[in-house]
Amino acid sequence: MSRIGVIGAGPAGLAAALGAARSGHEVVVFEAADTVGGMAGSFEVAGVRVDYGSHRLHASTAPEFMALLRSLLGDDLQARERNGRIHLRDRWVAFPLRLGDLARRLPPDFAFRVGAETVTGPLRRPRPDPGFVDEVTRRLGPTVSGEFYEPYATKLYGIEPSRLTAELASRRVSASSPLAVLAKAFKARQPDGRTFYYPRRGYGQVSEALAEAATAAGAKLRLGEPVTAVVAGPSPSLSSAAVTEDVDVILSTMPVPALAGSIEQAPDAAVVRAIDALRVRAMVLVYLVVPRPQYTPFDAHYFPSLDVSMSRLSEPKNYRDRDDPTDRTVLCAELPCWVDDETWSAADDELGAQVADDLARAGLPAPDTTEIIVRRLPAVYPVYERGSEGPRADVERWLADLPGIVSFGRQGLGVPDNLHHVLDMGRVAAATVDGGVVDRPRWRDELERFATNVVVD
Repeated sequence: MSRIGVIGAGPAGLAAALGAARSGHEVVVFEAADTVGGMAGSFEVAGVRVDYGSHRLHASTAPEFMALLRSLLGDDLQARERNGRIHLRDRWVAFPLRLGDLARRLPPDFAFRVGAETVTGPLRRPRPDPGFVDEVTRRLGPTVSGEFYEPYATKLYGIEPSRLTAELASRRVSASSPLAVLAKAFKARQPDGRTFYYPRRGYGQVSEALAEAATAAGAKLRLGEPVTAVVAGPSPSLSSAAVTEDVDVILSTMPVPALAGSIEQAPDAAVVRAIDALRVRAMVLVYLVVPRPQYTPFDAHYFPSLDVSMSRLSEPKNYRDRDDPTDRTVLCAELPCWVDDETWSAADDELGAQVADDLARAGLPAPDTTEIIVRRLPAVYPVYERGSEGPRADVERWLADLPGIVSFGRQGLGVPDNLHHVLDMGRVAAATVDGGVVDRPRWRDELERFATNVVVD
């Protein structure tokens, strides 16, 4: 069996550690934080368990991973009926979309134009060298693109949507046509058509359960030990401030810039330039403690309009049934931004006031906040901007060929994927290790498959 070092105790790294340990490998996991989960973790605010933004386990998760999570979480993995809504032209539309609700709530001119564009959709042809806007318009028509996807993309990625790639549309927009949207809306009429899964103690319970299972299988978990140095090649090693581990293979979920900066065999100048050319959007999470049992009955509100700075507002208590405090709830507002811009640098009370103003603009109740907690995430949304295709390909080739190292996961590959995608990456990363080496042809094939992942909203 092999000695495997795993960098990162998020769900991708822990899935790899669990798979490798259960296969009999000797596994050690290094995690910079004092807790597991990374951006998929959970923590407490005012006695309420909250997540780093709105997360859920989708019904499209492969049966093998659902079986794994059910075996680890038991009855704590709750099936829930999704109950979100979209703020569109000062109206609220249910999300997931539902046919009856669409008929009642869509502005008449919006509905008419979408209907007309559905009929003429087959006449829309792909443009040469299409971008994000071209691809979404071809699939869904100019009205849906212009009134929802384009402003929402501007908010998430911080640039004009015309500067984003068609690949981003392929990865982030699952619907192929208005008819496909209507088919989903028809399915969502019934509760089982809008089911999701969520752990009783927060989304981070997934990572906590994976960590417990990996440890039980023999993996060593070193929390609070960021990796400071990585050696690639035929005799890999990874070091923290406390210890150096000599291993056969390193499975890394480190952000690509951090890996490039830590590796002893530094990438050549062209790869460094390529890494520097790839931008990632940050996010500030503003948690408002509200002195009432429930703010609204909805789990999440989506705000495509640029008049509201939030992209999404979630209420964690509405995601599960558990023994939460009955006299208060917590709201989580997501504010996409760039590291060191005005939003990133704003004081907590300023951010709380900004969110309260957003709520008023959307016609939601004043929160009467008693406490504001802020968390800042420096790397959330990889920005697939036009002109970055070459640098991205250069980085992907460098990562695919790193001797003794497999880079995977959202941060390790710079992708926007869901939990079920990164669990799959972790499983496959561990399975490619055989006899102390990585099966590179198999891993390259798997990378091509990962490139077809489509985010489920």
